[in-house]
Amino acid sequence: ELSGGQSKLVDIGRSMMGSPKLLLLDEPVAGVAGPLAMKIFNNLRNIVNETGISILIIEHNMDFILRQGVDRIVVMNEGEVLMQGTPDEVRANQKVIEAYLGAAGKTEEE
Repeated sequence: ELSGGQSKLVDIGRSMMGSPKLLLLDEPVAGVAGPLAMKIFNNLRNIVNETGISILIIEHNMDFILRQGVDRIVVMNEGEVLMQGTPDEVRANQKVIEAYLGAAGKTEEE
C-alpha cells in the first residue's frame, strides 16, 4: 500500500504520461510530511528542467511555497489578485507578509 506522499508522486507521474505543456497541481503536498513534501517539489523541479513544461501550483501554505525555488508567485484572496512577483518581491511586500506569513516571513535581520 502506498503512503499519501507516494500516491501523490504516482499521480504526478500519471499526469505526465500525455506529455502536457502545462501541469496544474492543486496542493500537491497537502497532508504530506516535510521530507516527502520536499521530495515531491524536487521531483517537480526535475520535471520542469527535463521537459521544459510549465507547472502551475495552487498552494495555501505560502511559507512553504516561498522556500521551494519557484519562479513566480501570484497571491490571491477571495478570487482577487493581491500581488504577483518573484518570491523575493512577495517577501518584500509587508502587507502580504503580515497577512499570510506572520513571523514566519520575517528575515533574520528584522
